[in-house]
Amino acid sequence: MKRIPHFPLRAAAGVLSAFYLIVLALLVLPGCSGGAAPRSSGDAAVLPYSVGVFLLAQADGVKDPLAAQAVLDAACTALQEDDAVVSRALALSSRTVPAALREGRNMDFLIGVSLKTESVLPEPEVSSGDATLEVVAWLFGGIPSWFMPTLEYPLSGRMELAVFDLNAEETRSWLKLTEPAAPPAPAHSLVSAGGSRSLSLVDRSLGATAVENYLLSVIMPPMFVAGDPEMVRGALNEDATAGFLEKLRKDLRTRLTRDEQEKPLRVVFPGESRGGAFAFDLFSSSPGAIRVLDLHRIAEGAERYRWVLRGDELQRVNGLLQKDGQARIEVPGGVPLVAGRNLVKVRALRNDGTRVSRTVVLISDGQK
Repeated sequence: MKRIPHFPLRAAAGVLSAFYLIVLALLVLPGCSGGAAPRSSGDAAVLPYSVGVFLLAQADGVKDPLAAQAVLDAACTALQEDDAVVSRALALSSRTVPAALREGRNMDFLIGVSLKTESVLPEPEVSSGDATLEVVAWLFGGIPSWFMPTLEYPLSGRMELAVFDLNAEETRSWLKLTEPAAPPAPAHSLVSAGGSRSLSLVDRSLGATAVENYLLSVIMPPMFVAGDPEMVRGALNEDATAGFLEKLRKDLRTRLTRDEQEKPLRVVFPGESRGGAFAFDLFSSSPGAIRVLDLHRIAEGAERYRWVLRGDELQRVNGLLQKDGQARIEVPGGVPLVAGRNLVKVRALRNDGTRVSRTVVLISDGQK
């Protein structure tokens, strides 16, 4: 049976205790609400996308508003921090695909999250080998047996990511409609489900029953101390959600990287962007001149900055695209950055209608 490894991130799902939801929100909220990002998306490991994340409403999904927000924040953080997938992930308030497409229309992608967790605590399974090992540890050591994950719980939950490309022609056409119509299908649908989770006595001893559980383990091996069902179910759902996110973000990176390499028009940011001179590369897989290329710098509390490629520089870039299929573009004087987070969005439109829009997030201390 496949096991879901233990993850330190507690991603709230289902009906979790208010305490753990609040703690989780405090830990991950800055990653989705505009707080300091751990690094620039110029890093080679990060795709230059601005992504909106929303929770899809479903009959058997997360209903509690606090739990829903915690799941969104956990998804944003999983996409942004450490082995990041995208440069910027923002939690949206929409709960349906049409509403989310309109709310996040200025982003690169939208990711709809649907989550189903355990509504009833599953019956645990115990292998003879694990049971023997725990009994030996209990007889000769006592406390070490508390940390042995002997009870294995099969999981029936699942998480699905519906990924919408806002630069796709079908999506752009839908956004221009004035009459209601069925929304476009997602570019990708990624699913992670099932597996199992093994819990130790420590994992099962949360809240008010913890002391009682440890006292019971004095007279019987820990595998016979089940713990509070609701607390155990909450622990299973937290770790299962974190496990789903870990797998799905890897699958998402693979899909987006493959798609990016196949696009006819691409923007690639440099390895490092620290203000001052700002440059990026434009790649075109087939001959075709650029009609429009502009850059926007968006920062909270600051007037929007816009730069447009025109004149002789536009002719130079089109000549290189026709000859080599790529061109380096530099913004004279660089992009003016303000203190904090700066969202830099590059948009290009080719004469044949092919377009691209990509973003990079730059952090500045406000010093020249």
